[in-house]
Parts: sequence; C-alpha cells; structure tokens
Amino acid sequence: MVSTFSFPLRILFGDGAISELPAELASLDVRRPLIVTDPGIVAAGLLDRALHEMARGSGHRSAVFVFAEVQANPHERDVLNALNLYRENRCDGLIGLGGGSPIDAAKATRLLVTHAGRLADYDVSTGGTARIRADLPPMIAVPTTAGTGSEAGRGALIQLPQTGRKTAILSPHLLPSVALCDPELTRELPPVLTAGTGMDALTHCIESFLSTTYHPICDGIALEGLRQVARGLEPSVQDGSQRDARRSLMMGALLGGVSFHKGLGVIHSLSHALGSDGRAHHGTLNAVLLPHALRFNFEAAQTRLADLAAQLGLGRSGDGPGHLITLAEILLARLPLPRRLGEIDGLDRRRIPEYARLAMLDHCHRTNPRPCDESSLIGLLEAAW
Repeated sequence: MVSTFSFPLRILFGDGAISELPAELASLDVRRPLIVTDPGIVAAGLLDRALHEMARGSGHRSAVFVFAEVQANPHERDVLNALNLYRENRCDGLIGLGGGSPIDAAKATRLLVTHAGRLADYDVSTGGTARIRADLPPMIAVPTTAGTGSEAGRGALIQLPQTGRKTAILSPHLLPSVALCDPELTRELPPVLTAGTGMDALTHCIESFLSTTYHPICDGIALEGLRQVARGLEPSVQDGSQRDARRSLMMGALLGGVSFHKGLGVIHSLSHALGSDGRAHHGTLNAVLLPHALRFNFEAAQTRLADLAAQLGLGRSGDGPGHLITLAEILLARLPLPRRLGEIDGLDRRRIPEYARLAMLDHCHRTNPRPCDESSLIGLLEAAW
C-alpha cells in the first residue's frame, strides 16, 4: 500500500512506490528526464528497475538520459558533467536515484540549469540562500538508502574546490518536486551500508531535536523519526530482507530529513570537515562522533537529552541522558562500523587542527546547544580518535 503525504513536499511512501514514477513524470510534464545516479546503483540493478518502470508508461516521454558517474561524496565536476548532459540533450527535468550523493548532485544540477555562476556562489555560509530563486526544473527524488533524508531536505552537500570543503547549498526551492520512497529498493543494501546510513538517520533525529532553533513541529517529527530508526536499524542490519524493519528505517530516515529543516549541530560540522577530501563515509563519521558529541553537549542540553532518552524508554529509574550516551556506545559496538576515528581510512590525526578549522566554517554548529570554537572541537576530535 502506498500512502501520500504533502509535508514538506509531495511524498509517496511504501513498497512498490517506484511504480508511480511514470505517472509522477507525466504530472510534472517531464518528457526528457535526466537520471542522476552512481555506479553502485547501476551495479545493483536499481537503474534497470527504474528504467523498466519508466518503460511501462513511456507514452508521455520522448527519451530518457542517464548520468551515472556521481562519486560517493559528490564533487563539483560531477554536477558540471551532469549539467552538460542535461543541456546537450535538452532535458526538462531530473530524477535523483540513489543515496544522498546522487540526490544532492541532482539538486545542484537542477540549480545550475537556471542559475548562472558557480556553485560556490550559493554557499549558505556566504549568503547564497538569498540568491536561489524558485525557477528550477522539476525533480523527483528516489532514495535507495535509508539515511540521508535528502529526498525531503532543502539542501545539497557538494565538495567545491573554491571552498576546499563539503559545502552546503540550502533553499526551500531545492526541495524535490516529489519523493518516491520505496523500502523495497533498500533490501539488498549490504549490512555495513545499512548501518552507516541508518546511523546517519539516527544522528539527524537526535541533532535536530537538540538544535537551538524553535520549531515544535520538527521536534515532534524528530522524536517519531528516532522511534522508527530505533525499531528498524538493527533488524535491517541483521537481515535486510525484513520488510517491516526496512519500512521503519526508511520512514525514520525520511522523518530525519524533514526534522533537520530545524538545523543540526556539531556532529555534522565535524563530519563535513572530516569528509572534506571525499574518502570517509558521512554516516559512519556521524556514528563514531555521536557519543562524544552527546557528552560535549551534556550540560547544555540535559532536558532535551532526557526527552530523547524517554522516547526510547530509557531513564525511567535514573539518568536518562547518561543512558542515552551508553546506548549510542552499545549500538556502535553492535554494528559493523568502526568505533574510533583512527580506524577510518583516509583520516589523519595530524590534521585535527585543520579539521576543526573547517568545521568552524560549516553552518551546522551554529545551532548546536553548546557554543563551539576551534579549541573545543579539537578536544572533541581527540576524544573520538
């Protein structure tokens, strides 16, 4: 059964939602779509699945084009190559198919279709949001992981040579026209990627709830997202064929993507900095940083941490925030993920001051419950190493 929601965008959620792709393209009057995806999606057969569904309702379209070279951490050149293909073939809409990287790359490509200049001109940290207009081509997001929430997010993270870091481009206008969230597309995701992306979703729910921005609607969504992720994460890692668990995890990721419209925190600023060279998996970085960041924020956010703990049934006979930190550590130990930053390939402990500097340039820490400076971030990184 496919349910339809309209907050904050049109969302079709449920097993088989991918079958709605032809009808959604027709409703958007997209006749020459460009699919933006990555080699892993091609190898997994998910591109063929999407093309098969599109062929069933091909009467509305004249052609379909594919850009399948998005990197694991999308770079500006990925976006520019997709943009060239879009223009050469006179495309009139986009489909972001995959995890957060292809969906973010599709969003950034969509922006440059109608906006002049470089992606760096739209960096949120330098006032770029105000430069983004509503005149963007239609876009459909089809997530194949349950983690980033990019299908319901208003931004894109792209590595830019001009900034030397993963750079956020944010605007409500970047929300996809529609999201097709089909848990069946995640059933073959390997355990390590299920764990990493799932911990990304968990972190979104926790950090957005702790964010200092006043947004009770997103707070409620974050708490329900946390409940859904907690229900689905470990069962999905243990046995990816469990449909109920996959549905819960994808719903939790979707809700996490909605809730972080409120803002995030220090974990994401640090993970963006640590991933600035494009080699470390974003969700895995979040997972390792989570318990250390919870300790970092403990004094500034005890009441909110207690609310999160209560949502998971923790702290009824004692210290809820402390139990939440312990749960984060236990969860990390039980998942097929590294437990320390030093175990992650591509990271260099000697660069900790540089990572802290880059993190301070990132916007996410601005809504962290405890104010940050380079010195405190160096200490947090040392503790996590």
